[in-house]
Amino acid sequence: MSWIKEEDMRAIRQQADIVDILSHYLSLTKKGKNYVAVCPFHDDHDPSLSISVDKQIYKCFVCGAGGNVFTFVQRIENISFPEAVCKVAQMIGYPLQIEAPAPKEDAREKPYYDVLQSYIQFCSYELQSEEGFPCMEYIRSRHLNEDILRRFEIGYAPDDARSLNFFQAKKYSQDLLLKTGLIHQGDKGIRATFFDRLMIPIHDDQGNPVGFTARRLSRNADVPKYINTSQTEIYEKGNLIFNYHRAKSFARKNQRVILVEGAMDVLAFEKADIHESIACLGTACTKAQLLLIKALKVPVTVCYDGDRAGQDATYKFCSMALDMNLDIQIVKNPSQMDPDEIYESSGGKGLLDLIKKTISPAEFYLDYLTKKYDLENYEDKRKFIDIMADCIKKTCTDLEKANYYAKIRVMTGFDLSLSDQKKIPSAQAQKKRQVVFLQNPKNGRDLAERNCLNMILLSKDAALRFKEDIGFFKNELCNQLSYYCYDIYRHRDRIDFDELISRIEEENVRNFLLDLLSDSFRSTEYDEKLFLDCIDKIKECAFQEQIDQINQRIKETVDSIEKLELAQKKKELIIKKNDLRRKEG
Repeated sequence: MSWIKEEDMRAIRQQADIVDILSHYLSLTKKGKNYVAVCPFHDDHDPSLSISVDKQIYKCFVCGAGGNVFTFVQRIENISFPEAVCKVAQMIGYPLQIEAPAPKEDAREKPYYDVLQSYIQFCSYELQSEEGFPCMEYIRSRHLNEDILRRFEIGYAPDDARSLNFFQAKKYSQDLLLKTGLIHQGDKGIRATFFDRLMIPIHDDQGNPVGFTARRLSRNADVPKYINTSQTEIYEKGNLIFNYHRAKSFARKNQRVILVEGAMDVLAFEKADIHESIACLGTACTKAQLLLIKALKVPVTVCYDGDRAGQDATYKFCSMALDMNLDIQIVKNPSQMDPDEIYESSGGKGLLDLIKKTISPAEFYLDYLTKKYDLENYEDKRKFIDIMADCIKKTCTDLEKANYYAKIRVMTGFDLSLSDQKKIPSAQAQKKRQVVFLQNPKNGRDLAERNCLNMILLSKDAALRFKEDIGFFKNELCNQLSYYCYDIYRHRDRIDFDELISRIEEENVRNFLLDLLSDSFRSTEYDEKLFLDCIDKIKECAFQEQIDQINQRIKETVDSIEKLELAQKKKELIIKKNDLRRKEG
């Protein structure tokens, strides 16, 4: 973090309200003077994330995740700590005068981004060439205008030899080209991966180029219609969402994101001047992609194709999305056409009209599952009931529940309203059980060490005294946390808890600190008597541990002289321990 001034980081921490920052990512509910939210770091269904206004920290009492405003942004955006500081500064309008590195770009990855960006520019140039004329004709037939071509950096991959000549002229190493997926080893040697194809670049969530989806231009049915970059060090299909880096600002502004099947569907919405659409590079959505979508914190409009495969894909997405508490609605597409075909037949108005016709997940499930299951078959009926009950519970209001329960009762004879009423008390009880964070009872030394560590957090003198009198903690988490405290005290006379949280790299140590700060019985002012009493308690426990070890050795040894020596040591320790007790009394 040498490129961020300490005074800047302190000012950003002081000016950034954790409630305001977290509300960019989560729906917060006020509870007393603090706030709660559904935790984004585990599969949470009830609000288990607590946000403290006074302490400016967050803590999940289920998965243990916790920290301050910087660590939250760092974790949810999957960026480095300095990048999180920059992000928070930008969100609050703090004038941070630094040259921040590009997110997620390190020295190892930068050559890959550079060679891919160079090839993107080459393909854009080739699109304007005589050889690229057929590709340009195809583009015009699909009504892709110059603005879309420029923003999406669409190009044309010429014949194999021309691309290989370009790579050679640029003096790119074969190893680099293989690692980016631009070439591959064919039967007749090295070949360019893409040739005679419309090239659409794919970027990661920060806008770095990582690969391509390429459409064939020939009518040869033996040639795959689309080919994508194969998996590389920077391209993993399941971690990427097409157009995410462009769409996220539009999604937050328009309070929705439109999920479609492929890149050409995204471009169809672009032609209709709708800029918040994304595609998961295949119909099978992964958890990593769902987390990216969830980070947008906007409702998801699912607009997959109207055919059977599209409906299957919609159902799979909904099943995963509801488990992650995403707010979703489904476009009712009765046609067999995809968004691009709808645009071609009905223009931009056709797409605008289409995405207005949305239905709830429960309504989609009801229609989809009645086609999937035979309600005349008892086992199928039970599966149908179980899935519908779960969907209704997760997505419906009380009024909507009554409506769907009535429909299902007519269809199956089952009255789900009865089971729902029976489950309410147990669900509430479960909720209460979930948020109660129970700790194991602490023994005398554990409690004394925690109290000493708390005093160290409050006083530099306590830190120096502890180092001199005791030296180290038996509890390893206390020990690790104390090192961070000692390091800060080398330069300052007091500890800023926000700064301390930001410095801690180990998540278990940071969570231990948050547990300590969240303890309702914790002293918030330095207490000299408590500190000295706890030091004596630690010494007393240490003496007792040594006595117990000597007792064990006395049992094990057969040497009478050694037994006498051990007995003398034990006597000395007992005297020291009793002296401490008399002092306490």
